[in-house]
Amino acid sequence: MLLLGEASDAIAASGDGGTTRAIVASGDDGISRAIVASGDDGTARAIIASGDDGTARAIVASGDDGTARAIVASSDDGTARAIVASGDGGIARTVVASGDDGTARAIIASGDDGITHTVVASGDDGTACAIVTIGDDGVVFSDGSTTRAIVASGDDGISRAIVASGDDGTARTIVASGDDGTARAIVASSDDGTARAIVASGDGGITRTVVASGDDGTARAIVTSGDDGTARAIIASGDDGITRTVVASGDDGTACAIVAIGDDGVVFGDGGIARAIVASGDDGTTRTVVASGDDGTARAIVASGDDARAIVASVAACEHSDESLI
Repeated sequence: MLLLGEASDAIAASGDGGTTRAIVASGDDGISRAIVASGDDGTARAIIASGDDGTARAIVASGDDGTARAIVASSDDGTARAIVASGDGGIARTVVASGDDGTARAIIASGDDGITHTVVASGDDGTACAIVTIGDDGVVFSDGSTTRAIVASGDDGISRAIVASGDDGTARTIVASGDDGTARAIVASSDDGTARAIVASGDGGITRTVVASGDDGTARAIVTSGDDGTARAIIASGDDGITRTVVASGDDGTACAIVAIGDDGVVFGDGGIARAIVASGDDGTTRTVVASGDDGTARAIVASGDDARAIVASVAACEHSDESLI
C-alpha cells in the first residue's frame, strides 16, 4: 500500500472486482503526467495528459459506452487548440480549432444527427471570415447539399459577400461589398431564382446600376449612373418587357434625350414606333421635339435654338414629303 506523500511513477486504484478505477502516472518530480479514470466495466471515463509542467495537454471525457464526449487539446502553455463536444452517439456537436494564441479559428456546430448546421472560420485575430448556416437537410461541402447562408469577410471582419438561399438551394439574396464594407452588388430573387432586383455601385457606395424586374425576370426599370451617382440612363418597361420610357442625361444629370413609347413598344433597331422624342442640349435647353401618331408618322416637330425659341412647327410633317421644313 502506498502511503500519503510518497512519490510514485504510477498509481493505480481499483474497485471491488479488481477493475482499475484510476491511473495516475507522474514524472520524477511528482507532477502528474497522465490521469485515467474509468467506470465499473473498465471503460475509460476521463483521460488527462499533461506536459512536464503539469499543464493539461489533452482531456478526453466519454460516456458509459466509451464514446468520446469531450476532447480538449492544448499547446505547451495550456492554450486550448481543439475542442470537440459530441452527443450520445459520438456524433460531433461542436468543434473549435484555435491558433497559438487560443483565438478561435474554426467553429462547427451540428445537430443531433451530426449534420453540420453552423461553420465559422476566422482570421488570426479571431475576426469571423466565413460563416455558413445550413438548414435541417444539412450541407456536405463536397457533395452539393443545400447551403442556407454564407458570409465571407476580409481580415477586418467587414462583410465581403453574403448569400442567402431558399430551401432548394436557390440563391435568394447576394450582396458583395468592397474593402470598406460598402455594398457593391445586390441581387434579390424570387423562389425560382429569377432576379428581382440588382444594384451595382462604385467604390464610394454610389449606385451605378439598378435593375428591377417582374415575376418572370423581365426588366422593369434600369438606371445607370456616373461616378457621382447622377443618373445617366433610365429605362422603364411594361409587364411584357416592352420599353416604355428611356431617359439619357449628361454628366450633370440634365436630360439630354427622352423617348416615350406606346403600348406596342419600340425595338430600337427594328423599326419600332416612337411616340415622343425629346433631345436637348447640355444645358437642358430643348433642341428638338418630335411627336408622332400611332403609325409612327411625325405629327409635330419643334426645333429650337439656344434660346429655346421655336423655329419650326409642323403638323403631319411626314405627310408632306415634298415640302421642306423651314
